[in-house]
Amino acid sequence: MKEKITLALLTFALKAIAIWPYGVLYVLSSLIYPIVYYVVGYRRKVVHNNLVNSFPEKSEKEIREIEKKFYRHFCDYVLETVKLMHISDEEMRRRLRFTNPELIEQLRGDGKPFFVYLGHQCNWEYVISITMWTHPDLAACQIYHPLSNKAMDKLMYRMRSRFNSVGIPQKQTLRAILTMVREGKQPLLGLIADQRPQRRPEPEWMEFLNQDTAIITGGEVMGVKLGAHFIYGSMRCVRRGYYEITLHPIEPIEGEEFSYSKQYMRMLEQDIKAQPHMWLWTHKRWKWKRS
Repeated sequence: MKEKITLALLTFALKAIAIWPYGVLYVLSSLIYPIVYYVVGYRRKVVHNNLVNSFPEKSEKEIREIEKKFYRHFCDYVLETVKLMHISDEEMRRRLRFTNPELIEQLRGDGKPFFVYLGHQCNWEYVISITMWTHPDLAACQIYHPLSNKAMDKLMYRMRSRFNSVGIPQKQTLRAILTMVREGKQPLLGLIADQRPQRRPEPEWMEFLNQDTAIITGGEVMGVKLGAHFIYGSMRCVRRGYYEITLHPIEPIEGEEFSYSKQYMRMLEQDIKAQPHMWLWTHKRWKWKRS
């Protein structure tokens, strides 16, 4: 009962915000920013250390500029995500444009799954609208980590299912994909694999943003077994609240272990360097050290 009440209250409160036009939401975001950055100081030390270590060539002044721009965007991201509860298909197509969705259409005929890799770049929550740009026969789905707060988990699931995209808990991914394949469906799976992996077993390592970095390889292992198409979605901010994604096939390097995962990370790294304030710097990405 408590969970249902909490869910109802959260839904009501967020819908009351979501009905506001984007212009009003951005005014609110600009008002929230100094509170988050200067007063609360949400994870400022983590963000600053991540930026300093990732861009050793930049001055302290440049790091602070990126830091402030990141927090401004972070406030935008939160309110843009709430807006998913009250946004039309037409508005969504304007807010996120796929520049070359024909790449998926060209490969669709063989029935193999699509593994579309993305980063925590720009507003990754909007990528669920890919269903409006691809063939309706594709079974769009996404891997997600269930939240400990049950009410918030249900709310986020509803928001992420807004455009007929199915959420799959991480531990159920392989089973769910195999079920789709057996049923004759062609999965279009979105994966965000740029965060910290599990400590055990010992993860794969590479250099990423000037640091020795443990990377997530589970998606590649699963995708190779399924004969999947590996694609990277390069996302950039065109202007405030407007984004675009260009799809690129991930071409592995012959003889390199976990090459799909490493190539994905290299492509993401270039996007981060192009718009550094658009990546999620609040995560303790480099907590683990190589054994």
